[in-house]
Order: sequence, then structure tokens, then C-alpha cells
Amino acid sequence: MLKLDFNDTKIDIIYEYENELPVVFFKLIFKNSGKIAEKHHRGCASMLARLFNEGSNDGFFKSLEYRAIELYAKASFEHFQISIKCLKEHFEFAVEKLQELLLNVRFEEKILQRLKTLALGELASLNTDYDYQAKRLLNKNVFKDEIFESGLDGTKESIEKITLEELQEFMSENLVLDNVLFVFGGDIKEDEVKSKTEKIGQILARNTPNTNKQFMLNENIIEVSEQKSTEQAYIYFCSPFNMQISDEKMYLAKLALFILGQGGFGSRLMEEVRVKRGLAYSAYAMLDVNLNYSRIFGYLQTKNESAEEAKALVKEIFKTFVQNGVEEKEFQLAKQFLVGSMPLRYESLAKRLDIMLNEYLHGLKLGNLKEEVQKIKNTSLEELNNFIQSHSEITKVSFASIENES
Repeated sequence: MLKLDFNDTKIDIIYEYENELPVVFFKLIFKNSGKIAEKHHRGCASMLARLFNEGSNDGFFKSLEYRAIELYAKASFEHFQISIKCLKEHFEFAVEKLQELLLNVRFEEKILQRLKTLALGELASLNTDYDYQAKRLLNKNVFKDEIFESGLDGTKESIEKITLEELQEFMSENLVLDNVLFVFGGDIKEDEVKSKTEKIGQILARNTPNTNKQFMLNENIIEVSEQKSTEQAYIYFCSPFNMQISDEKMYLAKLALFILGQGGFGSRLMEEVRVKRGLAYSAYAMLDVNLNYSRIFGYLQTKNESAEEAKALVKEIFKTFVQNGVEEKEFQLAKQFLVGSMPLRYESLAKRLDIMLNEYLHGLKLGNLKEEVQKIKNTSLEELNNFIQSHSEITKVSFASIENES
């Protein structure tokens, strides 16, 4: 991690040098500037990313493709990101094109209308994606906040209402120096990292930095379903989990959820739902804890006539898991996998940069994952089971499903 004093602000830079290949990875991230920063119409952040991906002129991406430079923008729930990957010899050119793009986003009505048509077409295609629809149905019912009622692209109504003025306002308020984080990796020296940071930083405006937002799940257990013409039932579920991402016992949560449902074959859910009863091809439950909210999140698909049985079984598995904890054999197997797979998670520069980025954005110190794995290696079965039994709130499972029309 590097820190740079620039224009009366301190800029954080995630950086790792590696010269095995003459390649540079770069990310420009505007923190808390994704969907959560939208003020008016849902899908504004995503639409701005689409506009960035039009380039500054018709020949913009042709000049990049000629040099095999990858450049794209995307908006997530939390952040707005622009990424570059290229050969070292073309990185200077890539940065110049990025500057050009930041200063000349094509806020043109003709382009906006075309992008709206594209977004609306993609949204319409999701009407028959019942897996997506079940997930949306769950989120809009278990969260108290309106922001979860739509996906990243928004709704048909919100997309149609987005204006050029709104997109310009979103950019001027959020894509600013005070929200920025730089990520560099590959064949690039530290002095060049700092000079490129200053080069990009000098064209960014200033504004009050965005702060993190927290969202709460509804206190009541929810069970909702919609009827569609489908050959199987699509089931999503979640339960509250009273932990913060920075909790010192997070390593126990990761170990517990790996055993419960995140570990694939051998996990409790997969064994009970698929192997023993044949109710689904796959069944997962995973830790979904970040700065914005905290929950256990899972899904499965089953026959329409087996939907109620599958839901009841998930409830039973969660209840038994809290009451009885885990057994020695599954405990040891989970530890061996999580500890043994650690080298694979760090095997490439791209993976290491993503891990560091994830740690930083979650407010954790760099290297936190390695420390967690060491704690997992040293923990005891008794410690894990005491932790599991202290989190009975995870038995309050809510469901949303798309099932066949009766």
C-alpha cells in the first residue's frame, strides 16, 4: 500500500510490482459511488458506465484495440470502477486515453437513447430468467430499503426517465478525487505509479467524500412466491447474521458457512438436499457480509412439486446446525481445504490484487485473509461449535421462489 499527498488530500494506492510478464493491471475506483450513490432514478450509475464504454469518439476503442489495450467501466452496488490491462509499452498511451475519456464523456442524447434501448432489451430478456427473478423477489422483500427493489440497471420506468443532466450530475458529484482509490500491479515501478496517479488525479474535481451506507433486513421472516410457466422451482433464501465484516471472529463464520453450505459437495446442504434426497442438483448457503449489510444467503432449484419439502428441509438443516454444531470429521476436512487452498488464492498477480482490493474496501488491513487462515488452522472444534450456537438468528430463514402456475 502506497500513500500520496496530492491536491490537499491523501490518496491510497494498492500496488504490487511483478515483472514476470511485461503487463500492467490498473483500476481507478470511486468508492461508494455505485448504485448506492443514486439520488433520482435507479440504473443511473450503470448507465453512466455504459456511456463511458462508448469512448470519447468513434475511433476511441479502435486505437485501443490496435494496441491490445483492454479498458472498460462498470458500476457495482457499492463502487464505480474503470479498469485497464495492457502491455507495459502501451500503458502511457492507455493513461492518456483514460484522461481523454474522463474529460470527454459523450453526453449525447442520441447515444443515451441507444443505450436505453439496449438496457431495456437486456432487462426484458430477464423476465424469463426465473433464477434472476427469484433473487430479485427475495431482495425486495427481505430488505427495508427501496434500493433493493431493482437490479443494477434499474427498472423499465427508471431507465426511461434517466436524463443526460442526471448522468452529468452523478459524475460531477461522485467521480471525484475525494472518492478515488488507485490500484496498480505488474511491470511498473513505484515512481511511475506515483506519477501516473498525479497525472490522473489532476483532472479530477473535488467534492465531499461519499460515506458508506448500511441497510437492514426486515425483522419478520418472509416467505413469498410468484407463479410462472416453469418446469422447476427456483428458490432463494437468506437469514440475518449479526456480525460486522471487521469482527475478529469472522474466520469462524467463514469456517462454519463452508461446512454448512459454501463448500459444495460435502457441505451439509448439498449432502442433505441432493445426495440423500435428490431434491436438487445443487444447493448452497454462503456468507454475505460486507460494509452495507450482513446475512446468510443461499439458493437451490428443485421440482415444482418438491418446493415446499425443499424449503422445510433447509429450515431443518439450519436449525440442526445451530443446535448440534459440526462433527470432528467435517471440521477437519473443512480446515484442511481452507488452509490447503490458500496458495491457489495467491497464485497470480490478478488474484492478489483482488484480495488486497477486497480487504481495503471492507476496511480491513492488507494481509487480513492470511491471518484468518492461520486462525482457522489453530481453532478448535469446541470454539467453532460455541460460535455456531451463539448465532441462533440464522435459523430465521426467509424464502422467495418462482414456481409453476398451479
